[in-house]
Amino acid sequence: MRTTLTAAGVAATALIALAGCSADSDADATDESTAGATTEASADAGAAAGADWPEEITLALIPNENVTDLVTTVEPLTSYLSDELGITVEGVVTQDYQAAVEAIGSGQAQIAIADAGSLAAAEDMYGAHAVLQDVRFGASQYASMFFTNNPDKYCDDEPVPATYGATGQEFLYCNGTASGEDNSGVGPVAVDALSKIEPGTTVAFGNTTSPAGYQLPVLALEEQGVTIDDLQQVPVTGNDTLLMAVYNGDAEVGFAYWDARSSIDATEVPDLGEKAVVFGLSEMYPNGGVVLSDELPEDLRTEITTLMDDFSEVDPETLQEIFDQTDWVPADAAAIDLAREVNARFSGQ
Repeated sequence: MRTTLTAAGVAATALIALAGCSADSDADATDESTAGATTEASADAGAAAGADWPEEITLALIPNENVTDLVTTVEPLTSYLSDELGITVEGVVTQDYQAAVEAIGSGQAQIAIADAGSLAAAEDMYGAHAVLQDVRFGASQYASMFFTNNPDKYCDDEPVPATYGATGQEFLYCNGTASGEDNSGVGPVAVDALSKIEPGTTVAFGNTTSPAGYQLPVLALEEQGVTIDDLQQVPVTGNDTLLMAVYNGDAEVGFAYWDARSSIDATEVPDLGEKAVVFGLSEMYPNGGVVLSDELPEDLRTEITTLMDDFSEVDPETLQEIFDQTDWVPADAAAIDLAREVNARFSGQ
């Protein structure tokens, strides 16, 4: 027997029931063949649903500054899931990633698209299941890059130009950070170069919740014996401003995701790749992804995972335009474990 898991689902069921009453009234005036066709279509629509599957489930998203109406814009995904599963999938927008995790825990959502730290938190707090990771620029993990406007101090070799495979742009790198055919920035590389940061050095950090802009660099600095309280910290928000702080000379060193220099308009800052030189990379950190509530039957979780994994072939435009990614791939448990460790370190536990 199917169950309804959310209050929003109850409202949706009521609306469906009202629509059904109206349809029944009209059906009295139709011929028997039309009624038979309607019954057959309804049976086909629910054919994919398991006997113990809920009638409605909710997919939680966080606000996207580039999208004015995320719920409407993500409708191709929710409609696709609804059609393929034979149950109603609604999209809701939460305040932030933490709210998405709480929605999973409270039963207000059964699917959440969130960052890696939230995937780990949902697993640990509510027994949820991290099933997929985002793929961006061909990778499901990324490193924090360490960059500087003082390469003479932090580079053991001469900075060399290399092409960033994801965009085809050319930037300067040293200490072996530009490697591989696609220059994909797989870390850790030259982490020991951080030991050259002296007390009082101006260093640009991102928001304390940012893995690339703050958390991974802090862990790497601590491993090298650098105490961040001894540094002259330049707190900024956003990878663009981190880069520009170093470019403008407000900070000697900065941290951002690999390779954030591609996010700056080259027509406005054509020499960014020369003045902000990458000299090191942190260990790899997982992209965000998809987490499913343990309330869902296992066969339904499996079906949702498969369908979302296939969405890149069904509607690649929506995936790219709304989620800024090209695919979902199965979640890497070891990578999620790293997110779990970072959570523990920076949540004060």
